[in-house]
Amino acid sequence: MSRQNYKKDIKQKRKEERRLNKQTLVTTIIFSSIFVFMLGYYVHFVLKDAPTVISSSQNGRIKEQAKKVVRGTIYAKDGEELAVTDTNETDDNFEDDVRRYPFGKVFAQVIGYTTKGFTGLEDVCNYDLVMPKQNAIKQIEDDFSGNVLRGCNIYTTLDVDLQKTAYNALGDFKGGIIALDPDTGEIFVSASKPSYNPESLEKNWKKLNKSTTAPFMNRSTQGRYMAGSVFKIVTTLAYMRQNDQYKDFQFSCRGTTNFENFKLSCYGGSAHGSENLEEAFANSCNGAFATMGLEIKPKLFNQTAEALYFNQALPIDDLKTSSTSYVKSGSFELNPKSEQFNDYYVAESSIGQQDVLVSPAQMVLIASAIANDGVLMKPHLIAKVESSDGVVVKESSVKEEKELMTSKEAKQLKKYMAAVCEYGTAKIFANSDYKAYGKTGTADLNMAGDGNVNSWFVGFAKKGKKKIAVAVVLENIQNDDGSAKDCAKKVFDRYLN
Repeated sequence: MSRQNYKKDIKQKRKEERRLNKQTLVTTIIFSSIFVFMLGYYVHFVLKDAPTVISSSQNGRIKEQAKKVVRGTIYAKDGEELAVTDTNETDDNFEDDVRRYPFGKVFAQVIGYTTKGFTGLEDVCNYDLVMPKQNAIKQIEDDFSGNVLRGCNIYTTLDVDLQKTAYNALGDFKGGIIALDPDTGEIFVSASKPSYNPESLEKNWKKLNKSTTAPFMNRSTQGRYMAGSVFKIVTTLAYMRQNDQYKDFQFSCRGTTNFENFKLSCYGGSAHGSENLEEAFANSCNGAFATMGLEIKPKLFNQTAEALYFNQALPIDDLKTSSTSYVKSGSFELNPKSEQFNDYYVAESSIGQQDVLVSPAQMVLIASAIANDGVLMKPHLIAKVESSDGVVVKESSVKEEKELMTSKEAKQLKKYMAAVCEYGTAKIFANSDYKAYGKTGTADLNMAGDGNVNSWFVGFAKKGKKKIAVAVVLENIQNDDGSAKDCAKKVFDRYLN
């Protein structure tokens, strides 16, 4: 072989090696990327999706497990049974098992049912309720002895006495009440009307499904209502954040406020006269808050609302599943580029009208944070999960969820909410033997001031070391038919006295 051919051959081999190396590199990168993607998806599934998939009532494994296990009991805070399986004295015959709900309609929506599917805590806790999770020795003993397996028991933070009080306070109105401890995040109450009896669900299924009153909906967590004046808490916070001199705010209310192309009236046409910000808040003056809202920059207004969980999921994990959510958040957006954006829309939105929607669950979280110096504690319904042999499988802990506002902002809002209950629109609390803070709301459903309304109360109360936050809505009522603040007072009175 000539020297020239030899060099040519070496050059050709090196070229071929480079081509193969390039192909190997590309192949390696492709497979490495696939591996990284699969690993990432696996980690995501294990950390986020797996618990939900495992606990889903649609999981075939869970369905089979439920056929050979006595479903666990759901307990209230004081140990009373809220949902229990009646084996009809035949523990080993699962076909005649009946799920009992001792308090009938009172806890129906929050506890849920296991007939015609699963809802509420019966759905969220389904996996634990049908999985024994006993220690290894006990499991072996039961396997050899043929003992009937029992699912885990769920201990909730729900207060039977307070739930009854809230449920009865709603009277004949459609509406919802939710209450919690601002210091711990424990949810004491989740009441809703109209309701139904889970034990007679099979018999009344068709009738209930045809009902126009939506008895299955938990109005305290799933209802999304026009906010009305309770939204003025958000407007006040946004105004405070934009104006360092907010304490110098002054407004002269004549009952009706004229703007450039429209006018707004206060509730009942009341003329409040000269007001500072505290007095405007206590009087729930529409003219004052519409004026403030028009001064607030839309971007800041949106950011303030979003910091309070508008347009995003609420952090109440004990009432959520992958396929549905038993908790709804509110909606609010000021978009200068939208066709509907104008001064009238902004002014009305600032007082909780137009497209401003909110749930009692969201409003109680805001009230809770204000009561707790701006910090929202992790809200929860499940205190612990315990196996049938008394072993605690998992337990909730008191922890911070998020700082919704600074302690200074919370302190100022407390002052304004105290004024509402001392001399403002909720002065029925003035002579109570506890300290009350709140904001009332009357959302006008037809925007004309002469139709039905949503009646609201959002606030908290304390006596000594005891605290409770509450949100109440009465849905679509005549102005003078009922009052959410009266319902709240019954809850406060019961808990603090």
